[in-house]
Amino acid sequence: MEELPEALDPAAWEPDHLERSEAWRHTFTGRELAELLAVARETAGAGEPPEKPSLPVLAPEIEKTAHELKSGLGFRILRGLPVKELGKDGVAAAFMALSCQLGSPMDQPGGVKLAHVRAEPQGKGKGRYGFRATAELPFHADLEDVIGFLCVRAASEGGTRKFASSATVYNVMRDEYPDQLRVLTQPFHMALQRPHPDHGHKWTLLPFLSVQDGLFNACAYRVHIKRAQGLPGVPELTSAQTQALAAFNQVADRVSVSVDLKPGDIEYFNNHVVLHTRTEFSADNNGPGRHLLRVWLSMADFRTLRPDHPINLRARKHRTQQSA
Repeated sequence: MEELPEALDPAAWEPDHLERSEAWRHTFTGRELAELLAVARETAGAGEPPEKPSLPVLAPEIEKTAHELKSGLGFRILRGLPVKELGKDGVAAAFMALSCQLGSPMDQPGGVKLAHVRAEPQGKGKGRYGFRATAELPFHADLEDVIGFLCVRAASEGGTRKFASSATVYNVMRDEYPDQLRVLTQPFHMALQRPHPDHGHKWTLLPFLSVQDGLFNACAYRVHIKRAQGLPGVPELTSAQTQALAAFNQVADRVSVSVDLKPGDIEYFNNHVVLHTRTEFSADNNGPGRHLLRVWLSMADFRTLRPDHPINLRARKHRTQQSA
């Protein structure tokens, strides 16, 4: 049996690598905050900000963030946004102004470009979405190029953010769980959602992990695999697939790092190479509770994807056509 190739990728980092690197984190300076807050106050409550508002002082850090997302570790954390000073509308405007420098915000469930991630009462029928529940989630990635989170308010208990390199998980499984890894490199049925085309089906077939032409890509869309179950034409997961997904989550937890987000902290992850999750947290039914803002970003000239990947037909391609 042919040996699976190793994932040789800058995003194949180990936790101890992060301890020796400052590339993945930055605390806003006073001048940077002054610039961002000025833009936020101009656009707060006025709908979406300009596609690329002028942020010359922040430009070097935005460039570093884009580099880490595209060609580096695959993630970056920016700290120190004054959420109390900005207020609800100002926080949203600042986060969107910064995010629009990196890519194009894409629609999320509900047709919104900025989602509020917080627990909802089960009686409202929204508990089916993981981002509205309080239970611990498996390690996963979302469908778009980049996912961004801004912490408005942390949970009173739990809710620790955890993330891991999916390329590192692949390499560890290559050494320790080769049979399970082979299963993960085969296609899985994954549900599609708007605005992605269905091509006559509400699902597509993608390998969970792959190295093609020397390039690593993860399609760790656990929620889409779960949603595909029961759709016409989709078979039940095999026991081998279930075991492989369990081994994947176990290895991801072992090579992950944990971060307790504080109000004003911002995370950006490259979904094709970085996994994220969070621990169970208190719903704080008698208080304001945990609250994050979330964006999904499509990025131009980003990591090459498989030709059968559905997001090849989204904003990145449209912008390329317009500039041709």
